[in-house]
Amino acid sequence: MNHNLDGHLGQGIEIKGTLRFEGSVRIDGKFVGKVISPATLIVGPNAVVDGEVEVGEIEVHGSLRGQVKVAQKATIHATGTVDADIGTRSLVIEPGAQFNGRCEMHKKEAAKPASSPAAATTPAIKPAVVADTAPGPRAATPESI
Repeated sequence: MNHNLDGHLGQGIEIKGTLRFEGSVRIDGKFVGKVISPATLIVGPNAVVDGEVEVGEIEVHGSLRGQVKVAQKATIHATGTVDADIGTRSLVIEPGAQFNGRCEMHKKEAAKPASSPAAATTPAIKPAVVADTAPGPRAATPESI
């Protein structure tokens, strides 16, 4: 995607702390801490981002580690490596990308933390029960559940 950048953390720059922004920001250096924005974060191919990320959209071309909450779409490009748990409405993983973690898909509402009670609304799986008195093995069918 082609974004108009409102901020850029260049290669060779290292920052620790909290980064808050309203427009699109690209990181090509190293950032450790928390990123908060309703807009787009772009993690460049040489970037390392380590921490908590809460953004509207994210594009990962470099390395991302930690906890990630994305309100709309998360894209891990072919050069990207993500070692994180992600909560998002849409996840795109290009061939060659590496993703190590969990992904929790959200529907119409914005991404919520994986530990929140509202995010834990996955229905229980109903165990298969077959009531048949005939001898021999039986398989569970959708009709018998």
